[in-house]
Amino acid sequence: MFLGEYQHTIDAKGRLAIPAKFRGRLDRGAVLVRGIETCLYVFPMETWEAKARELDSVQLDPRQRRLVERRFFGTSFEVELDTQGRIVVPAAFRRYAELAGETTIVGARQRFEVWSAARWEAYQDEMAQEDLSGLDLPF
Repeated sequence: MFLGEYQHTIDAKGRLAIPAKFRGRLDRGAVLVRGIETCLYVFPMETWEAKARELDSVQLDPRQRRLVERRFFGTSFEVELDTQGRIVVPAAFRRYAELAGETTIVGARQRFEVWSAARWEAYQDEMAQEDLSGLDLPF
């Protein structure tokens, strides 16, 4: 499980150090995907493969299925850790998530997310206004 929030810097070559606590889950590689919000999702390969299998059981009409497959599979990118525990984030992904310099890596259970530090801070302010008290949560 991915937990916590970490501050890292993405360099001019697009290299991003992954928190040491997360690296062990990426030994088979990972998949980088554009997130729903303006961030990036990083799934361990085995989790990504399980999500792909789960999608087969989701009831979608053919047009929706094509849209989802193109959105999440057609624009995804496989990554591997280098010897220093970094991944390379392609330029198109950096542009999408507005990544340059300071980033925030956020654990999100089965995945972690990569945000520009400024965008994450703004999102946290926005999220603080959400009332979760009516949800049936286990904590």
